[in-house]
Amino acid sequence: MANKLFIPGPTEVRKEILDELARPQIGHRTEGFKKLFGSLKPGLREVFYTQNDILISTSSGSGFWESSIRCCVNKKILVAVNGAFSKKYADVAEACGREVVRIKYEDGQAVKPEEVEEALSKDGFEAFAMAHNETSTGVCSRMEPIANVMKKYPNVLWFVDAVSSLGGIKLEVDKLGIDFCFTSSQKAFALPPGIAMASISPRSYEKAMNVPGKGYYFNILDLKKEYDSDQTPYTPSIPHLYALQKQLERIKVEGIENRFRRHQEMAEYTRAWVKKVGLVMFSEEGYHSNTVSCISNIKAIDFKAVKKELSAKGFSIDSGYGKMNEKLEASGKPNTFRIAHMGDLTLEEIKELTSELERFIS
Repeated sequence: MANKLFIPGPTEVRKEILDELARPQIGHRTEGFKKLFGSLKPGLREVFYTQNDILISTSSGSGFWESSIRCCVNKKILVAVNGAFSKKYADVAEACGREVVRIKYEDGQAVKPEEVEEALSKDGFEAFAMAHNETSTGVCSRMEPIANVMKKYPNVLWFVDAVSSLGGIKLEVDKLGIDFCFTSSQKAFALPPGIAMASISPRSYEKAMNVPGKGYYFNILDLKKEYDSDQTPYTPSIPHLYALQKQLERIKVEGIENRFRRHQEMAEYTRAWVKKVGLVMFSEEGYHSNTVSCISNIKAIDFKAVKKELSAKGFSIDSGYGKMNEKLEASGKPNTFRIAHMGDLTLEEIKELTSELERFIS
């Protein structure tokens, strides 16, 4: 039997979702497909808190890093780098030939509005990109203060990587004014990896009309054209769409606010447990994530051994982001480990895991 996943992606997927992947295939140019694809729109808009289009790509969320840059930036972009995945976002922008200016933070720190404002005041930026919830460090940045800064720069598009937050942490896209906000199926949506979803503002489409070299696969104008007729420009992963349809139904039954509350309860329990066993959070105080906890291994626990022991008992946990741990160890600092509490996991399951984990920490 497979281990239960408490890692920050892919996350645990319930059997009724997995069953949807085994449905008989249908042609992607049929009325049946159009009905399926169209059925996803209302539920996705509710989770994203938006009236924007929610484009779907058969890719990981990383595809929308490239899409946002290639479609909506001609020359210059500002990127807040506060962990491994926001660093990759900046690196992708450079790989696409754009001029990239980075706001650099120490690992574990959140993105701060005053630093965003200082950087934007130097002008010349077409977009500002950031990670809402930095998966590698368990840090969730506060969006409202940053939204207030962005309102002062109406000509700058705002891109938000919400891969490990959306569906588990409330992110009101329209209220905040986010132009390009995207997530992946394998995190808080609790689906298998394979598709990504992105809210696209009218301003983003308008900008894309004036950006050459958008390519094909991630061209939001091509995706938009087909989206309007409940279609996709290329063959999509139809099993994932069935699974997404089922999950949106389940989210509606649970209630989106209840879903956020469940994530918060799991996160608060985990943080209290960390304190109880004499460990400390790696993420900056006041900015702890509600979907993944990153914990400083100040007791120098051998997590390779712990992972092996827990695996034998049916639990999979993560010993921390590899490159970051290597950097911490090289500088004489404690490494980290992570406990994911996202998707369809419950407080009881988190209690079960921490109870087993506590034996090794004691």
